Amino acid sequence: MNRPLRVAIGAIAGVRGGPATYAVELVRALDELGGTTPPGPLALSVLSDRPDLFAHLARVERIEVPLPSPYRQPWWDNVAVPRHLRRIAPDVYHGTKNAMPFAGMPARCARVLTIHDLAVYAEPETFALAQRLQLRLHLRLGARQADRVICVSGHAAGEVRARFGLPAERVRVVQHGANPRFVPLTDAGERARIRSSLGVEEGFLVAYVGTLQPRKRIEVAVAAVGELRAQGLPVKLVVAGRRRPGFRAAWLESPPDWLRIRGELSDEQIVELYGAADAMVSPSTFEGFGLTFLEAMACACPVVGVRATSVPEVVNDAGLLVERAEPGLIAGALGALLRDPELRIEKGRRALARARTFSWSRAATETLAVYREAVTAAEARLAGRRPMARPAAR
Repeated sequence: MNRPLRVAIGAIAGVRGGPATYAVELVRALDELGGTTPPGPLALSVLSDRPDLFAHLARVERIEVPLPSPYRQPWWDNVAVPRHLRRIAPDVYHGTKNAMPFAGMPARCARVLTIHDLAVYAEPETFALAQRLQLRLHLRLGARQADRVICVSGHAAGEVRARFGLPAERVRVVQHGANPRFVPLTDAGERARIRSSLGVEEGFLVAYVGTLQPRKRIEVAVAAVGELRAQGLPVKLVVAGRRRPGFRAAWLESPPDWLRIRGELSDEQIVELYGAADAMVSPSTFEGFGLTFLEAMACACPVVGVRATSVPEVVNDAGLLVERAEPGLIAGALGALLRDPELRIEKGRRALARARTFSWSRAATETLAVYREAVTAAEARLAGRRPMARPAAR
């Protein structure tokens, strides 16, 4: 049997969000490939601030790398992780959250970096100054050093190639999947119970799920639902997700009586919310992928969003997308869904069919192929046959 390909994955998972979900689901799906991966078996080590999230994966070596604060991520990436990598000497290191060590890695270790998006360049005002500086530095240097860069959408890949001057062969697109727990809710009694627990016994329920932060434009959804209510449509909006530290908004500090703020929910509670909702809305103007759209679609929940960045790649024609994040446009799309039960059923059916074209199993298979490409590229780099391409000057 061929020697196992030894892969170490840096997985920062202590703060809930897209990158954390990506890391956890990818490791799980890679583990499921197990020892059957051609042309040889796979040996996984995960370096994480939350190794407990991987405890059910018997074949994965778990290494705890504490991260007491998100502001210490530079230390995590550049001091703590390289120390462990020198000890375990993997064939590949995969940084799953926009960064990889500047130095200190084993010389023969291939480098793979996942860049989720370049929102820090497109909408810098939505980031704290320290976060903006850290991200820009790590993204640029990481893209320069990586043997392969994984992007989670075609839109993100195009931006990464253009921003950092990377040749096409160094950038690969690997899209997300939805966890199998995201399924339609078919029990009418259970649906009624969930709606009642949310204070929506009558009328329509619209859901927003995601981090509460400026880039998500949640205030647009709040204003849109307010417009629909002014038109006489009985709609309530449920907002679920963690609040980014320091985020303030009038709708959050003094919510109207038709707005339900639920805070951070478990995956099981999110599945229930999507199953009970008549529609999901997200007016976000910048997404690296749009995982909340996919997870809602997997629950057969019709979605409304903005035709921007990667969202059309995920939704396609399975939802209603508007051209700009404006309350009137979002209200028009939501109103069309809520007033037309046949349209809701059709969009829910299309959403479910579309969601089934994405899977973490496929993501793992494609990522493994990227690992093997990176090993070959690293061997060539070390042999001096191909110098590392430098980003174009900007």
